Amino acid sequence: MALMKQNHLLSNSSKLGRFFILVLLYYCLFSLADTAVARESAKGPYPSRPIRIMVPAAAGGSLGNEIRALAPFLEKSLGVSMIIDYVTGADGMIAYNKFATEKSDGYTIMYFNLIAALPLELTRETAKYAVKDYGAVGGWNVKYQVLLVHPDTWKNFADFLGDAKKRSLSLAGTGGHTVLNVRLLESSLGVKFNLVPFKSSGEGIAAVAGKHVDCMLTYETTPKPMIQAGKLRPLAVLSLKPDAILPTVPNLKLLGHENVPILPANGVIAAPPHTPKEITAVLEKALSKATAAPEFKKIAENLGMFVDFMPATELQKTTLDIYGILNKNKQFIQ
Repeated sequence: MALMKQNHLLSNSSKLGRFFILVLLYYCLFSLADTAVARESAKGPYPSRPIRIMVPAAAGGSLGNEIRALAPFLEKSLGVSMIIDYVTGADGMIAYNKFATEKSDGYTIMYFNLIAALPLELTRETAKYAVKDYGAVGGWNVKYQVLLVHPDTWKNFADFLGDAKKRSLSLAGTGGHTVLNVRLLESSLGVKFNLVPFKSSGEGIAAVAGKHVDCMLTYETTPKPMIQAGKLRPLAVLSLKPDAILPTVPNLKLLGHENVPILPANGVIAAPPHTPKEITAVLEKALSKATAAPEFKKIAENLGMFVDFMPATELQKTTLDIYGILNKNKQFIQ
């Protein structure tokens, strides 16, 4: 009988112990939940602190000038400061590699040029990044290259192409994107240019104006004043649609050469890999709003920038399209 009472007491004690353990777990779980809510509340909505914008180039170049013009309007849209961080070295490789390992919390983003980053990724063993893995935010400016000649020479692209097929014309180039476009023109049109290297587009333009070389490829904003002054003649814009900066110059589609691969210089903004969509969506909306501001458009026009907002989904598609063109023409990538 005493043994039965003892067992009963032990059973009740065990039940009571389990009850208290359950109560303790209940309060622990709610305490953790309350802590998580408190942390989220303390963090506040994104963004709540300054955002760093990495630029894979030195201050004073085109990328730096462009993002400095845009930054104040992004600040207004997002309500936080923008801190521009110039990361130089190895043609931008140091910045691209570093960006791939940044925290995906939305407080570091990068402004860069697609046609500068992708060839490096595909040809350099030291590339430890993949642009397609970056979190696409959007694009906001685009530059196309234009074919220039002296006004005393060819009057139109058809005459120029006819002569280019008969003999090797000299073409002023500054490396990189220009060389790639030259090689794509050669392979698509069945011509061969004698590429003459110059340190800057200004030197190349002077060489064409002085009839030291036959022609040149360069971004359309740089020679615009000399075109307007009648000292240079633009024959074609390497685009498949009318160019906003040189609207009267025929594009390749209008000239009947849609087979030439088009590689514009797209200025884009991205977040590090694995950045949540909720964050990139906030940045995309802010970029769209900033680039649509009338005050910004006036500044961009004065700086010779063509503002062309590209949503994140379109940026992703454009990136994959450029991958395709570059992989098919890898032999031309320097």
